[in-house]
Amino acid sequence: MLNFRKMLAMTALAGSTLGMTTQDSQAPKHPVVQPGPSEPDWLVLLDRLYHLDMEKDLQNPMELDLKNVRSLFRKAGPGPVWFVPEIALGLEVPIHGGFYLASDQAEPPKTELWSYQHKSTTAKVESGEDLTPPLKAGSRTTFDPGDQPFGLFIGNDQFQDYVFSEPTRVASLNQRLAKQPYKAMIYPYRDRKTGKLVPNAYLIGWEYSTNDDFQDVVCRIENVNLIDPKPEP
Repeated sequence: MLNFRKMLAMTALAGSTLGMTTQDSQAPKHPVVQPGPSEPDWLVLLDRLYHLDMEKDLQNPMELDLKNVRSLFRKAGPGPVWFVPEIALGLEVPIHGGFYLASDQAEPPKTELWSYQHKSTTAKVESGEDLTPPLKAGSRTTFDPGDQPFGLFIGNDQFQDYVFSEPTRVASLNQRLAKQPYKAMIYPYRDRKTGKLVPNAYLIGWEYSTNDDFQDVVCRIENVNLIDPKPEP
């Protein structure tokens, strides 16, 4: 089924706009991934721009329950961690991105790194060129979390709340999305120009509304490892 859907989607790409198809779940408990009205399809973006398969390359499937989703990172080597927005396809309102150190606190302190107010045009998405949204003054795309595990977050000024790489955090801290807490799909990162996998780097498709298209904010994070959940004592 996936190959047939991909064929339909890529056939649509031969026209002037990105194809739109309805997707199946990636695992039994996954939300159904589908594009919003007049928006690019996440399956097609992954395939066309990053040479990734939406199902096979997914690194954080929700197969069992929220606590077992891989959702935290750890710095992989010397130097800073890079957290960079690559594509902006959601609402054209102020968007914020940052990190927080893993903690047993109900709401760990968040560190905002960057913000922007931008929406990538269809033409630029189709060409794959010059997609990085312009960041607001004072933004930064590098940080050093030390040796501690950490999570990532995205904020949206229209909703005035946050989504987290940890679905458990969304469930506990975001009343609007508590019943839809899985909001980040994580993949290996391929350089768009060379098509080569970048070591210790990941691509993240974020969803901050309820339609589950997973391309509201598309980011890359470098110099990290995606770590397995801590086993229950």
